[in-house]
Amino acid sequence: MSTPATSNSMPARPLTILHTSDWHLGRRLYGRMRYEEFEAFLSWLEEAISAQKVDVLIVAGDIFDTMTPSNRAQALYFEFLGRVSKSCCQHVVIVAGNHDSPTFLDAPSQVLKFLNVHVIGTACDDLNNEVLVLDDADGTPHCIIAAVPYLRDRDVRSSSAGESADSKDANVIKGIRAHYDEVASIAKSKQSELIEVHQQYIPIIATGHLFAAGGTTTDDDGVRELYVGSLGKISADMFDESFDYVALGHLHVPQRVGGREHIRYSGSPIAMGFGEAKQQKQVLLVKFGAADNVVSDLDVTSNGHIPKLINTASHVKTTKIEKTVKKVATQAESFMDDLFGFEEPSANDNNEVAETDITENPPTQQDLDNQSVPTHADTNNKILLRDNLSQMQVVSLPIPKFQKLAQVSGDLATISETIRSIDPTESIWLEVVYTGNEIISGLKEQVNEMVENLSLEVLITKNASSYNKVLNQQQTSETLQDLNEEEVFERCLTAHSIPDEQKSTLRDAYDQIVYNLRYADSHAE
Repeated sequence: MSTPATSNSMPARPLTILHTSDWHLGRRLYGRMRYEEFEAFLSWLEEAISAQKVDVLIVAGDIFDTMTPSNRAQALYFEFLGRVSKSCCQHVVIVAGNHDSPTFLDAPSQVLKFLNVHVIGTACDDLNNEVLVLDDADGTPHCIIAAVPYLRDRDVRSSSAGESADSKDANVIKGIRAHYDEVASIAKSKQSELIEVHQQYIPIIATGHLFAAGGTTTDDDGVRELYVGSLGKISADMFDESFDYVALGHLHVPQRVGGREHIRYSGSPIAMGFGEAKQQKQVLLVKFGAADNVVSDLDVTSNGHIPKLINTASHVKTTKIEKTVKKVATQAESFMDDLFGFEEPSANDNNEVAETDITENPPTQQDLDNQSVPTHADTNNKILLRDNLSQMQVVSLPIPKFQKLAQVSGDLATISETIRSIDPTESIWLEVVYTGNEIISGLKEQVNEMVENLSLEVLITKNASSYNKVLNQQQTSETLQDLNEEEVFERCLTAHSIPDEQKSTLRDAYDQIVYNLRYADSHAE
């Protein structure tokens, strides 16, 4: 990470920022309401803010799961903001994601300003309005936030008839880059003025709700393409070097972008699908300045309690003024950077898991001997980055699981054995996927018998064998709830015997219609 020259000679004031995103309040899982989980997370987050003495909370988009959130989802949102405004947290910055209604978020923004809650739902015509200078309790500026929301297609390019896919992609990327470049220019100008007046370094933190090229996702996380035809995937080079930290949302897997430690997705706070069942969810603490209280690797208790910080000022050593970026691990070897737990750690890697970088390929289907069943969660805070020059740390704070999920797959014998291996006293929701070759009659009934008298609940049973689906069409319990929009359309093409040479054109037209429906803001005039 490049840091401004002024940071070499000017210290930053102690500042703690908490980065989170993708709450998706109101989201269901196979029809099951999840409000108790959302409420538990927000209560945990409120406690974490107080325990970690957070000054600024950043929520990088997708606060709600739909553009028309339920009354209960809205109540959770506004009640949380009201409680946090009375805590040590001096500012809350919220930007819209692709699931949010920009105008719905913007509507109460003028009232929320009185609580020091700053909401940017719609990309601003005057980009000066996206650059926020946040003051501390004494009225002294301590950071600049380039609060960029999800940039919709209309925000970044003008469409033209007959435009090719490559041309569209180039124009989307060009528009996103231009937006960030202008915001960075404004932020740097304000930073220079503030440094001259206050004689201290003022960090710049940018937000974004974007899909980075090569980003890791899971099959059932509900992450949508942001632009028609998978356009608009950005790279780390998109962000100006003046940004000390970039807080991203949209991808649910915690990860960094292009190996850049200061450009990160916090990930979603709860598993949005069974494919995320084994992920250790997290929020990220970004600390500037020579703070007395440095986050330590303390345990988070099973009920989500956050231990108090310990004073480690006496242990902080003075270092030379030079560019030094290093990771600090509890072991000598590299440790789990992004708390991404698809694979079980081996016996000789000290319970550490290789970090997830945006450049890695998504994980493959788990082997039958590595089912996605609940395991002991990592409850230690991890320092992901320490930059002595800019006096900056990035620390992952693990989130407890408020409702355990398990994905069980295999033939009937493997499914039965895996279910028996799960703690029968734990309340766990199951997704069961049959992958055997034998023709099975009454699969759902047999699985339900396996969990009878246990605290396990099967939300859905899937038969992955296409052979079985063909032979047992009368017995399938598949509904529209089991299919997404693309799968329904593909079945329509097949059912109506559409010639192959026409399918591509029809798919493109259908994708455009679906995009328009998804991102039409029903709250806009």
